This record gives sequence, structure tokens and C-alpha cells, in this order.
Amino acid sequence: MASLRCIEPTHLKESIMHKDMQTTDVLIVGAGPTGLTLANILGKHGIKTTIVDRKLSTVAEPRAVSIDDESLRTMQYISLDQEVLRDVVTGYGVHYFTHPGGRCFGKVEPTLSEYGFPRRNAFRQPIFEATLNQGLQRFSCVSRRFGHTLQSFTNTGTGVIANFLAPDDSKVCISARYLIGCDGGRSNVREILNIALKGSTFKSRWLVIDTENDDDSFWQTRVYCDATRPIVEVPGPHRTRRFEILIHPDEDAEQMMQPQQIEKFLRPFRGDKATLIVRKVVYTFHARMAERWRVKNVFLAGDAAHLTPPYAGQGMNSGVRDAHNLGWKLAYVIKGILPETALDSYETERREHAWSLIKLALYMGEVMAPRTRLHAWLIQYFFRLAAYVPPVRDYFLQMRFKPKPRYQQGLLVNTKTSPQAALVGTMLPQPLMNTGNGVLERFDDIVGTGFSLVAYGADASERLAGLSEDLWNDLKVTRVAMLPIGTALPSQQERPPGLSVGAINDVDSNARFSQLGEYIVLVRPDRYVAGTFRGQEEQLFAAAFATTLGASAPLLSGSSKSPITVQQGTEVQPI
Repeated sequence: MASLRCIEPTHLKESIMHKDMQTTDVLIVGAGPTGLTLANILGKHGIKTTIVDRKLSTVAEPRAVSIDDESLRTMQYISLDQEVLRDVVTGYGVHYFTHPGGRCFGKVEPTLSEYGFPRRNAFRQPIFEATLNQGLQRFSCVSRRFGHTLQSFTNTGTGVIANFLAPDDSKVCISARYLIGCDGGRSNVREILNIALKGSTFKSRWLVIDTENDDDSFWQTRVYCDATRPIVEVPGPHRTRRFEILIHPDEDAEQMMQPQQIEKFLRPFRGDKATLIVRKVVYTFHARMAERWRVKNVFLAGDAAHLTPPYAGQGMNSGVRDAHNLGWKLAYVIKGILPETALDSYETERREHAWSLIKLALYMGEVMAPRTRLHAWLIQYFFRLAAYVPPVRDYFLQMRFKPKPRYQQGLLVNTKTSPQAALVGTMLPQPLMNTGNGVLERFDDIVGTGFSLVAYGADASERLAGLSEDLWNDLKVTRVAMLPIGTALPSQQERPPGLSVGAINDVDSNARFSQLGEYIVLVRPDRYVAGTFRGQEEQLFAAAFATTLGASAPLLSGSSKSPITVQQGTEVQPI
């Protein structure tokens, strides 16, 4: 693939710089899923980036095993979705059993894919990280340094000076405008910043056993909700499988990992068949969140910012969400499109949603690991009753219990009196669209990596073409006209210049977007809705959003013809 032109660093005028110091715009510490995703996003935008990790390469042992639809949509953003999907089992669910060999009392089998991908998918983290790492080779502006250990850093307020120890014990000094700590639950960056982890007192130990050459064809997760010994069995791609077994407080972890004990644990599933075990480890699961995610020009992301129990499969996915939220904002700030203050919205937007998924994991842990036989019976009885109540059944079957991504504050303009107000702060669904080139295209592939303005209806093209505020040019907005399903597409000559036109392909998406009526939707690069407005409200909305982004932004100054004062995430009344 073609390399992108780098944007040269524009920071660090500190006198402490010397000729041997290396410079970059963004320094990422930690080359796990969060850091590698962030580096790919910045590379996609042409931002000079250095990613450093103390390991000699990406991980070799299995860790996270579940990737969701939102994370796959981020993979689409960095043009790696097809590469990642080659090593993913898509659309798997969960079956709940009373005990190994017992009765199945509940199923969760989601079929919805409103964001363009199945909601629940199995993967292997070593393959995933290797794919992300290989993806960085596309960008000449991204450099990688494995085997480098962070020793210290100085946060100057206008930049960061970081010191590393290289594999040959030489010292490496890197100067950056921003440092992002993506270095995991035991984050060295967070420790240097002296930021505490706080949250739930939840703690439990689980023996995790990863196997290969598995001959079990069942591709759904099995959860054995047995109060005497809860067990989770997770299938993976390429004939891999994981077993997670609860270790009781009075049991010795080392003893539980002995070959004879593991053989005893696996006998109900494997019988006397040989099992190729590639990893066995006892994990202690926590529910924690850092007190703050930013100190001047240093940010925390992923497990460095929040620790999530694995029951909902959201720990790694929350880190990918962090990377997407922070990545596009860093790119826009470094390019001079947005002011520094736009970065304040990162923690404002992500913190509440990350904590909601931690709470979901805790609730699911109550189901997967019941404390008593009575607790287990009550859970099973509830699931049996739910099967006879379609709304309740579908609530669990389609994973509607998972908190939907929603921002209440941040880089948004709320119009609570609008019928479309509920859209603001949510992730826009991704329909397939017929654009007239002979193949169906996904919405995100049409709009690219930037902002977009979206309208629905037979007159959508005319309404979008009539928008004239300078802000849309400043933000390099893509305009997308969604036509009702089955609508004949205009010829290329009939389409307004600079506007993409496509007809929605499926009935569900058509019904969803038809609710927009005459409203136009402003969609951010991370696919969240920044606000909605009607054509006659364009000037007022543009003024409000420009102020929300920051009136001092170089490209935004003078954009709005009627400047007003609006704080981030507050309301603007439509005309």
C-alpha cells in the first residue's frame, strides 16, 4: 500500500533538547491492541508517531478472545477489517448450562449487525496484534521500537521528554508533543504520574487454559453456571479453545495448575483424549478505573485507564474504543484543525461508557459464577420464564443488555426539543448502500476517515447541496445523500459536485433512517452523531458546533456568521 506523507512535528521548543534526541508528534507506550490500533489511526491521518514496547515483539500467548462489532468497525476505519476477519469466528453466541453435561437453560445468540458487523466474534490476540503491527508498515510516518523500557519522562506542558532503555542497554531519548500510556493494567506511565486505580472491590481468581488442535465442532461459548465450580468454555479460530475455571479462595493457585489437576478439570469435556495445552495461567480479575486519564500532555488508554472483568468480553474492546476516540482528535489537533481544548472531551466521553461496561461485566459475573446453589437455581428459573416472554427473551437473545455507545457530553450539540435528539452522542448505524457502481458499499467506506453530513429522502441531495457554512469546508466534511430503498439513482452528471449519493439496501436500515425526516446529521470521524439540524437551522447549528470545538481553532475562526456562546455538550434551541 502507498505510504502517507508525514506531518512534521511542530512542538518542543524546549532548550533541553539536544542533537541525539529523537522527535515525534505522538509517542505511544505499549504495543498491545489499544496502542497498535491508535498507531494505525494516527498513521492513517499521516501523523508522525512512535510506538514503543518493552517486549521484543507483539504477544505470542493467547489473551483476549472476543472482539465485538464496534471494534471491527474501528478495524474498518484503519482499512484492516478484512485482514482481521480472516482469523475471526464471526457471530458466535453463549449457551448457559446447569453444569458440565447438564441441561442448557438459556441462550444468547445475537443476529443483529447494525454497525456493519456481528455483535460477538471470537479471535486470538496474538494473531490480531500481529495483523495490527503489520498494518503499521503502510505508514512511513510511524516507527516502532520493541524491547525498549520506559525509565522516566518529563511532562513540560507543551510536550513530553521520555527516556528509554534499549535492548543493548543504551539510553534512548524521545521528544513528543503527546505521550499516550497504553501499557496495560500495571502501567508504568500511570505509576510515574502517581494516578491511583479506584473502583469496585470485586476480585476473583480463574485458571485459564488455552488449547490447540481442538476437535469439538460446537462453535458457541458454553457457560457452566455451577455454584460448586463455574466454568466457561470459549471456542476460537483455527481449532483453538479456551477453558476458564474458577479457583476458590481456599485453593492454592500453583496446585490448581498441576498436570493431574488440569486433566481432572478437562475430563468432563475431553474425556481421555489427548489435549494440546499451549498456555495455563491463573488470573485475578479486577474492576478498576484510573482517577484521571490525562495530566497535561500525557493520556492513559486501555487497561492503563480501566480494568474490566472478562465476563462480558469487553476489556480489550473498551481499549479499542479509547484509541478511536482519542486518535482522530489527536490528528485533528496536530493538523491545526481543532484546538488543544478538544482533547479534554476524551475522558469526558469515554469514562462513563467504560464504567458502564465494567458494571455489565460484574452483573454477568453474577450469572456465570453464582455464589450459592440457590443463586444458581434462581438464575436458571429466570431464564426459563424469560423464554416465554418475547420482549424479555429477545432482550437477552440479541444482547440488548449491552450498554449502547452513548455520549452525554463532549464534542456534541444537544437539541433536546428535536425529535432526533436521541441520536446525538450515539454511534450511527452502518447501512449497505447502492451507489451505482455495481457493488454495494458500506457507509463508512463512502465517508472515509473524516466528518460527514448525512441526509435521507428523495430530496436529500438538494438539501445537502444547499448548505453553505464555511465550517463544513474547514472540517473537510463529506456529504452523503441517502435515498430510500429501491430509489433509482441519478446519473453522475445529475449529481451535485462533491456529494456522494446512494440508495439504502435493506428494509431495516431504510426504516431507521427514514425517521430522520428533514433533519441533517453531522457525523464525527469516530461515527458518533455530533448533532442534528434542519436546513433553516444551519447557521445557528454551525455556530454552536464551532464554539463547542473551540473558538480559537485556526481553521474555525470566522466560520460562523452568528457566533454564540455554547459550552461542550450543552443545548442549542432550533429555530
